[in-house]
Amino acid sequence: MNRAVMLLGALALGSALGWSQGTEKKPGQPKPEVSKPDTAKTETPKPVSALSWLVGGVWTADASKLGPGMQRIETRYQWSDNNAYIRFNTHFIFDKGTAKTYDGNFFWNPERKSLAVWYMDSRNGITQGPVEINGDTTKISFRGPDFEGKVADLQVFVTRKTNDDYRWSVQEKEGDTWKELAALEYLRVPGS
Repeated sequence: MNRAVMLLGALALGSALGWSQGTEKKPGQPKPEVSKPDTAKTETPKPVSALSWLVGGVWTADASKLGPGMQRIETRYQWSDNNAYIRFNTHFIFDKGTAKTYDGNFFWNPERKSLAVWYMDSRNGITQGPVEINGDTTKISFRGPDFEGKVADLQVFVTRKTNDDYRWSVQEKEGDTWKELAALEYLRVPGS
C-alpha cells in the first residue's frame, strides 16, 4: 500500500513537472502531446481475494441442537475500507438475546507469505493462525480452548458447496489424529 501511494505520488509529481515545462506553443511548432495515465491497468489480485466469495449477506447456521435456547449462529464478512483484508463477526442468537461472540480478520501475512486469521472473542481472548486454501476447502489452524475449556491444537475447515452454502467443522488434535468436535452448514441470506 505505501509503495503504491509513493508510486502514485511520484507519477503525479512527474506528470505535473512534465506538463509545466515546455508546454508553451511557439509559432510553427506542433501542439505538444500530453500523455494520459493508463487507467486500464488492473491490479494483481491480492491473495486474500480467494476468500472474497464469503463477502456479503449474512451466513446463518441452525444451532438449535447445540444447547437449550440456542437458535442460530450468524456470521458476516465484509471487505475492510481499504480492501486489504476481510473483516468478519459471529453472533450467537438465543431465545433470550444475542451474544456478539467473535470479531476478526482474514489477511495476507507478508512475513510468512501466507494467509492468516486474527480474531478476538467477547472475553478478550485472541486467536490467530495460518489459513490454507486448497480448492474449495479452507483450513484454519490455531491453539485455543476446546469445548471443555482446555487449550488444544484445533483446526477449522470451511468447505464451499456453492457460493451460498458451506460446511464448517472444527477438529481437535488427539495424539496423532484429529477428532471432529462439531460441524454446521452455513447458508447465505442475501441482502441482510
